Amino acid sequence: MAQLLTALYLLLMLAAGWRLYGIGWSRPLKAVTAIALLLPLPLLLLIPALQHPDRPYSDLLRAIGLALLVCGALCLLGGVSAAWARARRK
Repeated sequence: MAQLLTALYLLLMLAAGWRLYGIGWSRPLKAVTAIALLLPLPLLLLIPALQHPDRPYSDLLRAIGLALLVCGALCLLGGVSAAWARARRK
C-alpha cells in the first residue's frame, strides 16, 4: 500500500507540473500553487518526526518525508520541463 501511495503521489506531481505549465497564471501564483500541491504528503511524515524526535522510527519518518519532498519536487519540475519541451516542438 505504501508503494502504491508513493507512486501515485509522484505521478500526480508529474501531471500537476504538466498542467501548471499550461495554465495562463502568473509565475508567482504558479509557484505558490506548486508548493501547496507539493507539501501536504511529506508534511504528514515530517511534522510528527520533528515534534517527537525521541520516539522510535522518527529518523525513518524524517528520511521518508524528505525523500518524498525532494522526489515530488523533481517530478513536478519534470512535468513542467516535459510540457515546455512539447510546446517548443510545435
